Amino acid sequence: MANILQSLALPWRRLANPYTRYRYAAWIHCVRVGLALLASILLTTGIDIPHGLWASVTVLVVMGGLVHQGTIRGKSRDRILGTLLGAAVGLAIILVHNLSGSNVLVYLLMSLAGAVAAFYAIRRPGYVALLAGITMCTVAGHGDNSMTEGLWRMLNVLIGVALALVFAQIYPLRAVYVWRYLLSDNLRACARLFGQLSSSADLRAEHFASQLEELDQRLVASRAHLAPVARETGMPLRELELIQRAHRAIMGTLESLLASRQFAAQAGDIAPPPADLEPMRQAIGRLLLQSAHALKFSRTSRLVQECQGSGHLPPRPQSLAGSFEVQGFYWLTLRLYEQVEQLSAQLAGSAAHWNIQSRDRVPAR
Repeated sequence: MANILQSLALPWRRLANPYTRYRYAAWIHCVRVGLALLASILLTTGIDIPHGLWASVTVLVVMGGLVHQGTIRGKSRDRILGTLLGAAVGLAIILVHNLSGSNVLVYLLMSLAGAVAAFYAIRRPGYVALLAGITMCTVAGHGDNSMTEGLWRMLNVLIGVALALVFAQIYPLRAVYVWRYLLSDNLRACARLFGQLSSSADLRAEHFASQLEELDQRLVASRAHLAPVARETGMPLRELELIQRAHRAIMGTLESLLASRQFAAQAGDIAPPPADLEPMRQAIGRLLLQSAHALKFSRTSRLVQECQGSGHLPPRPQSLAGSFEVQGFYWLTLRLYEQVEQLSAQLAGSAAHWNIQSRDRVPAR
């Protein structure tokens, strides 16, 4: 019996692992949204709430395209603000219509309110303004809805937001984990790419095209998660931007190193890296892999040790004899080391924010 219960509990235990939720995020999200939509239908029809359709619509609007808990929470807050603001305007328009009976006046007021919403929709609080305009039309119709109907529609929108927040807690995937895993995969790929460049392997452009394309895709994807990561962790957005910038700089230097090696190969002057570079080449690989490991597995102690010991490398030479190609590879490698050291130090210094597993862990008594 115990073995049966253990086998039944195994899938749920695996889903407790953030990396498992990251891999199956799309499937978990489908189940989550489906359950939230079913709950909204059963709730509004079960107790016969008028205009319950708007609760289901709100669930899809808030949860439909968003997988991460921080993004859903932020969008729900914006949805509540936009709903309250739009409902207030919509109810005011219904009141004006009831008092004046003028359709022309109501149409002009709604057009003016829609223009104001569109003006702010392309600025910083854009989503709130857009939702305010949509909710105004939902509540007021063309100004001919009754006050009771407008209040019921507003209530349904708020019910939909509440359901979205509740069902977002079902095996939630936090944006910080997605950002960490994307960055970890990229740093590991950068270490592998640098190892290939340091050897005399195949240096043709097509050999590296797919690797560089994957790096670019993950870089762009991680950029979209910075704002929800800041909301989930309390980490200043500027620090996340600095990490993103260092990440992008490392990729740029690797592309320059690749171009340098390809140019040397075409000129027939390809040569092994200078022996003086060996300590820094090893340090680059260690820092990249330790950073990737810390991001994926939340083990930051080794990364901190690597960053503390990175100042014991031999000093740079003041001059370097050799061909242009050899010197280019040399100085680009030194620049890459500086960038990798900077990124590793930034990750080690900000681990208290992004390493939420150790931060949220309750100490044993």
